Amino acid sequence: MNTPHSDSTHTSLAQLFSQPINGLQVQAIEIPLIQRDYAQGRNSPQVQQIRGRFITSLCDALDSPGGIDLDFVFGDVVVIEHGTQKVPTLYPLDGQQRLTTLFLLHCYLAWHTGETEGVRQPWHAFSYATRPSARAFCEFLTVCRPSMAQGPVSTWLKDQASYLPTWKHDPTIQGMLVMLDALHERYCQDSTEKLRAHWQRLTDPTHPAIRFHLLPIQSKSENNTLYVKMNSRGRPLTDFENFKAELEALMRDDPAIPAETKRTFSDKIDTIWADLFWHYRGDNHLIDEEFMRYLRFLAEVQAWKIGKKDVNQSQTDRQALAELAGYLLADMNWTVRALDIWAGIGPDSIKPLFEQLFTRTEGPATQPLRMFNFRDFNENRIGVDLFHACCESYGKSRPWSLPHTLLLYGVLRAHIEFVPLDTLRPRLRLLRNLIEASRVEIRTDNMPRLLAEVYGIVVGKPLAEIKTFNQVQVRNEQDKQALLDIHPTLRDTMHRLEDHVLLRGGLTAFNLDPAQNPATFEARALQFAILFNPPHTPYSLASVALLAKRNDGRGYMRSSGHRLTYLGAPRQQQAGLWEDHWRARRNEHPHPSSTALLALLDCMAAGQPPQSVVDAFLDDPQTPKDWRYYLAKYPAMRGEQLEFAGTYVVSPDPGYSLCMLYTDSCDNRSYHHDAYLLALATLAQVTPANDRWPRSFYGYEDKARYLELLGSRIKIRCVDAGWEFSNIPEDAVQQQAFNGVVQSQPRYQNLLYAIPQHNGIDTEDRIELGAQLLRDLIAVGM
Repeated sequence: MNTPHSDSTHTSLAQLFSQPINGLQVQAIEIPLIQRDYAQGRNSPQVQQIRGRFITSLCDALDSPGGIDLDFVFGDVVVIEHGTQKVPTLYPLDGQQRLTTLFLLHCYLAWHTGETEGVRQPWHAFSYATRPSARAFCEFLTVCRPSMAQGPVSTWLKDQASYLPTWKHDPTIQGMLVMLDALHERYCQDSTEKLRAHWQRLTDPTHPAIRFHLLPIQSKSENNTLYVKMNSRGRPLTDFENFKAELEALMRDDPAIPAETKRTFSDKIDTIWADLFWHYRGDNHLIDEEFMRYLRFLAEVQAWKIGKKDVNQSQTDRQALAELAGYLLADMNWTVRALDIWAGIGPDSIKPLFEQLFTRTEGPATQPLRMFNFRDFNENRIGVDLFHACCESYGKSRPWSLPHTLLLYGVLRAHIEFVPLDTLRPRLRLLRNLIEASRVEIRTDNMPRLLAEVYGIVVGKPLAEIKTFNQVQVRNEQDKQALLDIHPTLRDTMHRLEDHVLLRGGLTAFNLDPAQNPATFEARALQFAILFNPPHTPYSLASVALLAKRNDGRGYMRSSGHRLTYLGAPRQQQAGLWEDHWRARRNEHPHPSSTALLALLDCMAAGQPPQSVVDAFLDDPQTPKDWRYYLAKYPAMRGEQLEFAGTYVVSPDPGYSLCMLYTDSCDNRSYHHDAYLLALATLAQVTPANDRWPRSFYGYEDKARYLELLGSRIKIRCVDAGWEFSNIPEDAVQQQAFNGVVQSQPRYQNLLYAIPQHNGIDTEDRIELGAQLLRDLIAVGM
């Protein structure tokens, strides 16, 4: 035991309220705002042993004449104003666990004696500043008298009408119930006389059996440094507990926030809002992380709304909230409403609400709205519940993203503004379409403007006011509306088309002219669903059919004069690339594949399936044998047997240089294929000597690329005029064999096997001619 300090007061819990401390008569005890839960009530095996030993020590002290001293309790006595009253209040900086246990022991023994029933005792003024729920529970304990006839005390208490359901989420309250049950288990076999005797020993005004030394220490600090240091022996405060304490301290010091708003926030954060987030608790059965993530969402949204562009999204939740707490307080009424909305809907109704709005699957064109950016959220646990997803994932690099922030903000604002469901649905469709098209535009520095535009969308402001989302898509939405104004019967057809997994709301490749025959639009919409339906039409066939309609793809011109272009991924698992192909891009109207797509859809509507379109293209003698012809004819050039993304670098027409890319660049850091050489080797059925074949080439697109024969090391290159040879063997036998093959070919001269051409375009198939020549060379040992 420590030696008593000269400034300390030797006292008991009951005596404390009749002794002056530093000249002040203590009238209340309040556990400080920054406080861990009631640790002695935890249910771990270690704490159970500690609790059992402590109860035994207390009860033995009440039986013995000497009693027990519980060492020092350090505290700060502060005068608190409650209306017109000034109440000297003890804030224990260390010893709060022992004081709480003594308070519970007083309550338990008082219930047995009945001597305090209906009479307010000084020690009743014991409460917690950490949670309004804990304060209310302490008050509840002082005014009830449980039946001790049967069962745990906690069962009786929970059955009372004044026991609030939200208290089940408060770890301090649950810990107090555990301690009360433990006390009851210790005393349940004892006589009433013994319990009365213990009560008398506990509350003896001159020689109490359980005492402690109260040492007043002025905390002086507004940041509770002393308390945190002394409290470090217990469980560290959670990030949420620390933040909540700091936020309430900021509120108290902010004169601009009405007192009623402060009280409302402090009450609700531990009652109805805690009850809300309990539904979304994690595996640790705590709500701290989930609550913090939603508060972070609100804080960052508030910061962006006020105009802060440099919100740091790489921080932890705790760091972000510490930095942005002031933004939560900037509009406290909105913050409270943004929490009350979900509490009012209720945790059991939030998921059904989102299921009324959104779906992940293809369905009717009207409702609910098909969403495409929920796929990384757990489908069984979250579904389309965007609020749940926010509680689970906000602030993480994945799966949450800025588009989810905009969408959740839209739903939240719509409910705050009481937008009717039928009115909200088309506005959310518009918002989804703009979000899907605006991958470049949706970034942190644009969030202040984007959030303002989301608000404008959900409250029905004109499309012309949208300036930050993708402007090509905005124009597309205006064109859609103009078409529907003239032909409203096309609405369902248009919505079904928008909901296609590859289009995602963007119809920039379609003709939306109101003057068109509506039947044409309907037919094209139907045929698009058939064309991009992998079980029936492979993506590879769709890309070939578009080539047959002279599709140039989508891309840009490089400094070499070659064009980087996307022509379609060959497999279904690469559908994400097709999605990007049809997405609206800045300054791109109409879509570069629009002419080819509409021509193909019209052929299909006229009864010509995609394969017939391709066959007609390849069989037509008028079809120029340029790069499109060769890509359409040879599957190897389309990478159908490779992990190929569908992106090429094509030399200027007729395009007899084709790089097949694995990334969006063709430079000295990436390897790629040569499409013509790959088709040549595949048709000739030879295995080249090239390292890493077929992905053998690195460097820029204008760097020479060769197929190297395994036997002779002869190199073959595709050039505009035909097949160019180099590295002819010096060995006389091999030279003779080589010359014997090429000199029989009238097209071979000066190391070039020329392909017949007209105006620089092949009139005969260079792959067929080259493959035959290659087979002949292999046959003589080359």
